[in-house]
Amino acid sequence: MTMTDKELLSAIRKLRLADLSDGMDALGLVNKGSMSTDMRPIRPGISFVGFAWTVKLAPSEETFKPCETVEEYMALNNKYCSNIYSFMGVMEQEDVTDHVLVIDMGGYPGGILGSENMMRFHLNGMVGAVVDGGCRDSFECNLEEVNAFCTKRTYHHVSGRMKLDGIKIPVNCAGVTVVPGDIVCADDDGVLVIPRDKAEEVVKFARAILEADQEVRTSHYRRLGYEPDYTLNRLG
Repeated sequence: MTMTDKELLSAIRKLRLADLSDGMDALGLVNKGSMSTDMRPIRPGISFVGFAWTVKLAPSEETFKPCETVEEYMALNNKYCSNIYSFMGVMEQEDVTDHVLVIDMGGYPGGILGSENMMRFHLNGMVGAVVDGGCRDSFECNLEEVNAFCTKRTYHHVSGRMKLDGIKIPVNCAGVTVVPGDIVCADDDGVLVIPRDKAEEVVKFARAILEADQEVRTSHYRRLGYEPDYTLNRLG
């Protein structure tokens, strides 16, 4: 029986990326969808699952010239940002609930994500963001408990460095081709992308793998005198 999007996300959120990766292996999709180990959470404990909403950036032909006044700098910065962040206007016209913002910057160390826009993405319904590039304002992002993974940490902006090169198209993010609507899964171990048409099969195997693991670990807990925790009953 085909799951609805809501049912599928609910099922996947009960599973670990380790189980989902094993489920991919069971379908012969070994290392498919596995982002580079350079893709890391901005702090421990971040996890999310959602449908990919993609953005591609490319190197800009223009950059900053010396500015004589603050107003001159602000005008130039606004010009560059109006191009780069124009995807946000599209996003705000759509229902992006349960989506993950996936940004392909080719690994460039510029901060497309920061403490202000990450909150805006959250207000729009995004469950998290994954960028093959930079996140800045790290301290503030973590105070705000925003959900972001990136391959670079930086203080640089993308303004004057990158330009928008496409939205809602297939992108390459940390070594993985991500198609809009693919399922992006993230936890402390990294980021895994599951093709939507394979997701239910992956879940079938992953559930069985997790059930077997929980049974064995419950026995270990008992023998070692550990107090049971929620990880022994993730499937409810």
